[in-house]
Amino acid sequence: MERVKGQMLGSIRQSWEQGTAASALLEFDTPQYSLWGADPFGASDGRGDPLPMSTLQLALSAVVRQGSQGRLSQANSDGSALDGAANGHAVLVGSVTQPSRKDYWRKAADAQLNYPLHKARRTNTGALSHRTSTRQYWSDGVYMAFPFIAYYGAIHHDRTYLQFAYDQCRLYRNALLKSGPTGKLWAHIYSDDSKRFLDSGLWASGNGWAAKGMLDVAIIIERSAYDSSMKDQKEDLLDWVQQILDGTFDALDSDDLVPNYIGASGARAFGDASASAALAGVAYRAAQRWPSKFGKKYSDAANKIREAVTSRVDELGLLRPVVNPLSWDYVGVLSTEAQAFALQMWAAWRD
Repeated sequence: MERVKGQMLGSIRQSWEQGTAASALLEFDTPQYSLWGADPFGASDGRGDPLPMSTLQLALSAVVRQGSQGRLSQANSDGSALDGAANGHAVLVGSVTQPSRKDYWRKAADAQLNYPLHKARRTNTGALSHRTSTRQYWSDGVYMAFPFIAYYGAIHHDRTYLQFAYDQCRLYRNALLKSGPTGKLWAHIYSDDSKRFLDSGLWASGNGWAAKGMLDVAIIIERSAYDSSMKDQKEDLLDWVQQILDGTFDALDSDDLVPNYIGASGARAFGDASASAALAGVAYRAAQRWPSKFGKKYSDAANKIREAVTSRVDELGLLRPVVNPLSWDYVGVLSTEAQAFALQMWAAWRD
């Protein structure tokens, strides 16, 4: 696990990689501050727990490299409207755990929040575009921005942001959901400008991103002050996560990994340890928190995946095989998100 973490930290280059790594470290190194821990909204009970140092170190780097438009970890701006927001949760954790820098963290989080809400393009349904120059839905975007927006609402006691995060998940699902050989799953990319899929394949990693993002929004709602008034929204999110787990776990191959593209043949169909780890982590978290809904079927599938993924980690700490995060048809060598998904999976299994 330490080798996997070391490879993850040494591979960070992109804004979404930094945000995903920071969240993985929160769950792995200091789980009490994670969304699943004893104190997800800050050290409010006087226990004197140590700071979530590894997460705050990455959060600080994201703030130092915050672009002029407010997007975190994007001093050299890229084409994504939402990826920078993947760092937002870690920055907000700083605001509730480190009083000496509270204003610094909050100013950065406010600037990041302002970008998607007031500067990013919107689709014709009101969904935030994942891209800056065109209006597109990417399944990845559900993880990048919407848990951050929900978490912002939870710690600022503003239900509007929690509802907004739920609505964005719903709009993305409406745009991307498709029938596949193992049930309804999410396509990868849809263009609202051209009204067509740019990647209609059922990309396993995209489904993992979407499932993890929706699960995070669901647990934020449940642990916020608004659980009683948002039970229907939470149940929707859990139903949608369950649908993804059903469709991806039913696609498990003989190697106990989820295929890179479900229902595909040829080069795209290799078993992907990256998506598999992400989905197993989601299953463990769901089974722990909502066992009546996510029973033994889900934890058994997650156990198979965990054993398959762990057995393939090499001496350098690399997960194998993993999809190239920038070229989704091919096997890659090193993927920050894959390494992070493995840490999240192990943290969820441990808990």
